Amino acid sequence: MARQTQAAWRWVYDDARWPLLRDQVLSEEAFCRAGCSSPPTVVDHIRPHRGNEQLAFDRANLQAMCKRCHDAKTARETGFAGAGSRPRVTTRVTLVCGPPCSGKTSYVREHAQDGDLVVDWDALAQALGSPHPWAHPAPLTPFIAEARDAVIARLDRRHAVERAWIIATAPRAADRERLAPDGAAVVVLATPEEECVRRARRDERPADTIDAIESWWRTYRADQPASPR
Repeated sequence: MARQTQAAWRWVYDDARWPLLRDQVLSEEAFCRAGCSSPPTVVDHIRPHRGNEQLAFDRANLQAMCKRCHDAKTARETGFAGAGSRPRVTTRVTLVCGPPCSGKTSYVREHAQDGDLVVDWDALAQALGSPHPWAHPAPLTPFIAEARDAVIARLDRRHAVERAWIIATAPRAADRERLAPDGAAVVVLATPEEECVRRARRDERPADTIDAIESWWRTYRADQPASPR
């Protein structure tokens, strides 16, 4: 059954987009992302796509690896490593999303408990060198994204974390599906645009924050399913 299921996912590698994306990743990453320093020959999906088109062709979900490290990672993911069965992950994961200034971080602070894992774009940015709590240098963006995605992908492997929180803007349903692990709860803080703008001005957020709020709401409204007539 497992082999039949994997065969159903093979269409991804026959798609015309895949060789172009594969060449791009291998040209951008000179060493195996597993840290062995070998030259990469394989492009790996950080989060297994299992036929999901968003995950399959998302550059942020791809990394270059050598064949040995890739084979080991695949064995862990499919349950053919260690004790021979994939660990059962029972972590309660909650994706909290919304426009800037909607209260995402405050929501997590109010609901998280000691020892919970919190994946926060702004906190990661500062940990990776950003000098500001909200306005981050553009060159850091790909590193912040890869750090976030690597932490989320790590939830698929054995660990002792009972609860995890992922903070993101994610205005589209497809964005939320890509970021939320299977079985995760999704909380959308659709704080009214006017209130978000008021908070941005009150807190003296960067000038482009208001544009980001307006962009989030445009995208979110456009992504809503059309009402039946």
